[in-house]
Amino acid sequence: MLPLVQMHQMVQTPLDPLVGPLQTPGRPDYGLAHHRQFLLARPSHSPSPFHPGADLIPRASAVHASQQHAPTLHRITTTFNRSHAQAQAQAQAQAQARAHTQDHSAEYSLRRKTPSGTIDNGYDGSLAHLASGPPPLKHMILPVSSKIFPTALVHRASGSSGTLLQRSLPPAWHHLAPAPSGRPDEHVGEALNTPPATPGVWGIGSNMTPESGVADRASFMQAMPQHTYHVVSALQPLLGPGYQQPLSQTVYDAATYQPPGPWRDGGMTDYRSPVPLANGYTVQNAVVDSAFMPSQSTINQGLPNGSALGQANPFRLPLSSYALDDGFSRYDQNRPAQHTPYHRLEALSLGSAAGALGGSDASPARFKERALQHAHRTYNELLYFLGHSKKIHHGRSGSSSRPSTKMVVYPKIPKSLAASMNVGKPRPPPHSYADATGVYAQHLAQKEAASRVLAFGSRMADPRAMAQADADEQAMMGGNMSIMAEIIGGPGAHRNMYSAKPSRPYFEMGSPLLNAKASLEMLSNLCEQSGWKWVDGMLLGGCLHYGLEHYDDALEWFKRIVNLDESHVEAISNIAATLYCLNRQEEAEQHWVQAVKIRPSYLEAVEHLVGLLCSNHRSQEAVNTIEFVQRTLRMPESGNCLRNQATETASEASSRSTTTTGDLTPDSYALDTDTSDSPGRSFATAAESSRQPGFGSSGYAIPGSENGRMILLIHAKGNMMYALKDIDRASEAFEEAVLISAGRNIKGVQSLIRTIQSVLAPGDARLGEPQVSGQRNLSAPLLLPPERAKHTAQLVFSSSGGQLPGLQHVAEGTHRKSAVSTTSNSLLSLAKIFQDAMSNAGPNAGLIRQPAGVGDILALYYLSLSLQESPSTANNVGILLASVQQSSAQQVPVSDSTAAVAATVPGIIPGTGLALALAYYHYGLSLDPRHVHLHTNLGSLLKDIGQLDMAISMYEQAVACDGTFDIALTNLANAVKDRGRISDAIIYYKRAVTSNPDFAEAVCGLSTALNSVCDWRGRGGVVLSGGQFDRWHVGDDGMLQDVRNHGLASGLMKRVVDIVGRQLRESSTWGCGALQEHTILQLVTQLRDAGAGRTDASLDLNAELRKWSGRSWEGARILRLVERSTRAAMRSWYLDKYVKGGQLNPAGYLRARPPASLSIPSAPTVLPFHTFTCPLTAKDIRKISQRNAIRITCSTLRSPWVPATVYQPPSPPSPQLRVGYVSSDFNNHPLAHLMQSVFGFHDQSRVLAYCYATTASDKSVHRQQIEREAPTFRDVSNWTSDRLVDQIVEDGIHILVNLNGYTRGARNEIFAARPAPIQMSFMGFAGTMGAEWCDYLLADTTAIPPSTVRPYRNNLTLQDVFRDEADADASDWVYSENIIYSRDTFFCCDHAQSADGADERGMTWQDDQKRRWEMRKALFPSLPDDAIILGNFNQLYKIDPTTFRTWLRILSHVPKAVLWLLRFPDLGETHLRRTARLWAGDGVANRIIFTDVAPKQQHISRARVCDLFLDTPECNAHTTAADILWSSTPLLTLPRYEYKMCSRIAASILRGALPKTPDGDAAAAELIAADDAEYEDFAITLGNGLSYHHKNGYGEGVGRLADMRRLLWQSKWTCALFDTRRWVRDLEDAYDEAWRRWVAGEGGDIYL
Repeated sequence: MLPLVQMHQMVQTPLDPLVGPLQTPGRPDYGLAHHRQFLLARPSHSPSPFHPGADLIPRASAVHASQQHAPTLHRITTTFNRSHAQAQAQAQAQAQARAHTQDHSAEYSLRRKTPSGTIDNGYDGSLAHLASGPPPLKHMILPVSSKIFPTALVHRASGSSGTLLQRSLPPAWHHLAPAPSGRPDEHVGEALNTPPATPGVWGIGSNMTPESGVADRASFMQAMPQHTYHVVSALQPLLGPGYQQPLSQTVYDAATYQPPGPWRDGGMTDYRSPVPLANGYTVQNAVVDSAFMPSQSTINQGLPNGSALGQANPFRLPLSSYALDDGFSRYDQNRPAQHTPYHRLEALSLGSAAGALGGSDASPARFKERALQHAHRTYNELLYFLGHSKKIHHGRSGSSSRPSTKMVVYPKIPKSLAASMNVGKPRPPPHSYADATGVYAQHLAQKEAASRVLAFGSRMADPRAMAQADADEQAMMGGNMSIMAEIIGGPGAHRNMYSAKPSRPYFEMGSPLLNAKASLEMLSNLCEQSGWKWVDGMLLGGCLHYGLEHYDDALEWFKRIVNLDESHVEAISNIAATLYCLNRQEEAEQHWVQAVKIRPSYLEAVEHLVGLLCSNHRSQEAVNTIEFVQRTLRMPESGNCLRNQATETASEASSRSTTTTGDLTPDSYALDTDTSDSPGRSFATAAESSRQPGFGSSGYAIPGSENGRMILLIHAKGNMMYALKDIDRASEAFEEAVLISAGRNIKGVQSLIRTIQSVLAPGDARLGEPQVSGQRNLSAPLLLPPERAKHTAQLVFSSSGGQLPGLQHVAEGTHRKSAVSTTSNSLLSLAKIFQDAMSNAGPNAGLIRQPAGVGDILALYYLSLSLQESPSTANNVGILLASVQQSSAQQVPVSDSTAAVAATVPGIIPGTGLALALAYYHYGLSLDPRHVHLHTNLGSLLKDIGQLDMAISMYEQAVACDGTFDIALTNLANAVKDRGRISDAIIYYKRAVTSNPDFAEAVCGLSTALNSVCDWRGRGGVVLSGGQFDRWHVGDDGMLQDVRNHGLASGLMKRVVDIVGRQLRESSTWGCGALQEHTILQLVTQLRDAGAGRTDASLDLNAELRKWSGRSWEGARILRLVERSTRAAMRSWYLDKYVKGGQLNPAGYLRARPPASLSIPSAPTVLPFHTFTCPLTAKDIRKISQRNAIRITCSTLRSPWVPATVYQPPSPPSPQLRVGYVSSDFNNHPLAHLMQSVFGFHDQSRVLAYCYATTASDKSVHRQQIEREAPTFRDVSNWTSDRLVDQIVEDGIHILVNLNGYTRGARNEIFAARPAPIQMSFMGFAGTMGAEWCDYLLADTTAIPPSTVRPYRNNLTLQDVFRDEADADASDWVYSENIIYSRDTFFCCDHAQSADGADERGMTWQDDQKRRWEMRKALFPSLPDDAIILGNFNQLYKIDPTTFRTWLRILSHVPKAVLWLLRFPDLGETHLRRTARLWAGDGVANRIIFTDVAPKQQHISRARVCDLFLDTPECNAHTTAADILWSSTPLLTLPRYEYKMCSRIAASILRGALPKTPDGDAAAAELIAADDAEYEDFAITLGNGLSYHHKNGYGEGVGRLADMRRLLWQSKWTCALFDTRRWVRDLEDAYDEAWRRWVAGEGGDIYL
């Protein structure tokens, strides 16, 4: 089967060359959905492939919720129609519903490779997703390399219809102006063409639920639940493909750091908003390909983030958190005269007049303070309003049109301002949002009313209202009305502009957008009054201009600040953000670089810069930027500062002053720049930071509140390093991110792993269970059910209340949840890297931080899962647990619910790794019922345990979740093919190839399926041995092409062979570089401890190993040496104990282990069995088997149940040898048909047979006979591997026989553990095992010519390994095993006992011919008496185009002949008939007869009707050949390949059926052809030479074929083939000789 493992190379979907996959893990701050596709900005001005002709200039605009299809971005226009809006809303809702059911394309690249197959299991990997829109200015996050994470496009659709007008303006803003008369849309054009009261870029929403009013506003600045959409982080592209998102309140994304609510009462922590990476990039978790989150609504990247978005605060252009003017005043230092004063947290910097006025309510300074407060409140409500609009706009996602995206950055209120304003949270509007058309008229009225107010000339119509308003204004201004006139001007303006009631300032009468314009005008006048020296006002005003899309004005305001203070980092960063929106990206980058150089601790600029670099595919520069910040901010690890500050409280921090500001000045962090913070500002920044709680607790000179963002940056760096293939540095980054959260007192990931394993040891009292000491080794896998794993964090961090110690200073709410989510994802990434290194032979084979094994990886997964429940983590844990081979003694106690899940699946033992894997899959599906990988992997688990129908059902569910998921489609194809539904399988394979044309498993599976039904159209072919093999190719039109004429490979077969070649080239590098100095030293020590000093005393291991270093197949050579050492150590033990008088080695007989750097390689896509019908070279076939063997060996030797010593050898034979036979085929299977009498025929004085049946009984007569006659028969079908191995050792088996080889049901890990001194293989697999754990093959010189074996095969000592590796690169040999060459055929056939032999012994030749004629007439009543029946009863997959062409030519040259084939399968008949008509015409095609497959006895019996059996040269008849010859029918065969045993077996069987006489030799010469031409000639001659004469009522054949039939009939009871007892005697001779040689230390082949 094709097992799918979650992890092999990532599978990329075909994308626009400039747009690659990008996935968005969910950060509430920047909104891209995890599984949605967006378009982001790219500098190119070429048309978007998704929207031809689109304008690519990144401008500010709203983003509709994403959809599966390529988005089209639109800007608002001046037309509006209510019915159009309703229709669009319905269409959007339907599209969103479709997207919800279809959007599961993430993490499709993880694949599980197992010894039993090539895909089946689905991990991880991934199409990453496109993200939309230019990032919010403030929070750009980092896309990784374009190869993995595509750039996003930001473009505008020119001339597109507006899609935003159906979003209503909110009617509920304290005062609603009366609606104007006329139609609702009458004044729309005028309103939208005025200076932006409602910026065209914002989606204004409607259909707001009642809950979105007061309740939402009350929690505006708090962490909000995100139940209805999937948010993403700005650093998301860096955070990785499959970045997991919690299903609870917050959804995390890589960049997900949301600052604490800035408008809280009192002082706030200096937590700045994270950066949505430029152009809306969201970070993909490059490592955790399998991470996958449920489909949720997306967040619009371009809209401001408010409470409705579930975020702690909107993103803002940063206002400084310290005195913006100079940074000196609060430290009682002199300040430059041109700067405004700063009055601690209670005052505003208003200009030089402020101090003189003393803050009086009637003073201009007090007025400016009030005005600034109101402006902030206006801005706050604007954000909230736009946030709600975004939420509603989000709910209407689905329109085919999309608005363009803007980069949104919103200012952060300084602590001083927040304290003085004490505004806390925005006040909720009294009403919910209404229908768009109904509110729009109200919007016009509001605008008109606000215009009257701004004109300062109009008054309310009601005199009483006017009087009350005047009174309010007088109270507010304290009687000082002239100040307003000074600032604003205009007659009587002051009477309307000011109110003593803060709840009713003038600007709250209109919509938030109108209010923002009014506030901006007020700030403009105030800034002019100050001579443009009022920095706070300019900074906020610039942000308001930005929010209203007045980018040029915003740029001017920010530049005014820089003119006053050239090192004002916040203003410089905001200039960069504005320049970015003006499509001046190079200038934007320069300004962000400047900001980072001035102050590396200003992480907003770092995030912006990193995001911009990544969006331009400059990931390495982005990494360099992050590393620069790390270097400059990193604190010395020694000293008490780090430890003390990590645990201090806020009060302790405020009173502590252990770090001098001189040590922390950012000047020391400047990088090659003359510009830095002014000394005063540096001093202020450092002093303030150092007083904050947890300063330095991360190991960097930042407050503890910023630890989360540092984790985010480091995690993003890890994802970029992973994408850049630097796995070691990626793992370092992920480890550092984890350790910052876990607390710096944990020294390294191994320390963390040990802690996890200690607290989660079985019987932990904290889980309510008694602790049993000394029962487990912490390095062994820690197997926990989900309900226990979820408590990991609580137990590991119990001292901090179950919270991550490194995040204790991060504000509660969304920010902390985001930081926890980042930590969880770093753990997931780290575990996934280790899992890939261990299981999938990824590019990280040399990983320097690789843990010891499965137990360590599981510990990391458990902690990740406990921090954030994730279906992706559950998926990966399930895959890992399914691979755990544990003993019954290791079974884990589980809850009733977990046991109940296991009980639903037959074959699952509760408490085993498989049972726990099943539990995790079910648990993951409870989190996300549409998680495609969970369905796929669960299907693979069910298939592995034989529950095929259940597996098919699960695969079908996976395909229902995502109909383009190549792994699920391929696994479903494999499963239905196994069920016999070939037609369905072909459909699924084709869908998989269409989805991913480069998916090797799908391509090879399709080729195999099509060949199995002889559909050769497009098959093409390869050039092999100059056209000697696979000569005739088939084009797309179904016609033949002679490769000797065109000399080119082509078609599907070329793709398959190319895949084989590529995979083998990649495999040759496995383990390269493993033989470093320390590894050589360690390996030499182990080998000597295992006895190399005794068995190979003269061998210089150091020198020989150095010769291998750096060579291809280095890892395979090392593994061979380890295995050979095991075999030699067992022999040394035997000799010491039984030959040398019991003088055992006091050091024991240790087992050498593979170096830790050797990962478990993946199995090749084309498995050894597939090579039977695939045209490959001898070297390719050999390497495929060797690669398969290496995987089995490496996996087995890393299993925890394999002991540190070799298994104890058996005692000497007394007198008989104990021979074990291991097979899954002791049932109604061809192997049982052929060998059922063998086990009872053994001479028990020579051999005592032990049968180990690895499948349950089918109650067939074959199974019953074997159970009855074998001296010892054990049903081990439900035994674990270690139990079976222990039983074999306990039984004292001398020789262990593998009757499966590389066929379905094999338990080759048993042999890889080496439980017996001698191990051999025969009858199950017609080819080389390519394994050190197979010592002998049983064959004959026909089946395996001596020319095809490795030249040197002593196969005893370590020296032999170094010697025979000299031939490793030769291309003409296949077999590495020693061969036992039989006297006659090696093939065993028990037909004399099992077929109809009892009825035939007394039968005469005439009786047999009469019976044959009667059967012929019964089967083919309309066939002429003189017809010649040529036949083949093989499965149709063994027919290749060259063979079928030969058969058609034979039919055309033998006019009386018909060709009898089987519907094996049915679909093949259609294709073969069509091909025959195409190649040979109807006359020949109509002479092909198909019949159904018959039961075994009938099949053997009716074979005698055939006159000549035409064998398939590519892969011969095996059991069928014996059936044919038992019926005395002549068999014509061609051993096409010298090096393929499968193509030579029929010749061996035929020779065994013929007598050892001249007549027999002559018949063999006429029936065994040398090439295809001779095969054709022999068949034509024999066919035309046969005729029938009627005699005594039946037709009697005359001719050479008739003579051959009689010869076969006469030798039936005396020939070697059907003499089972002869075969057993020969086998016993072979056993004796093999044992003698093992004891004596002799190698080489055995000739009987």
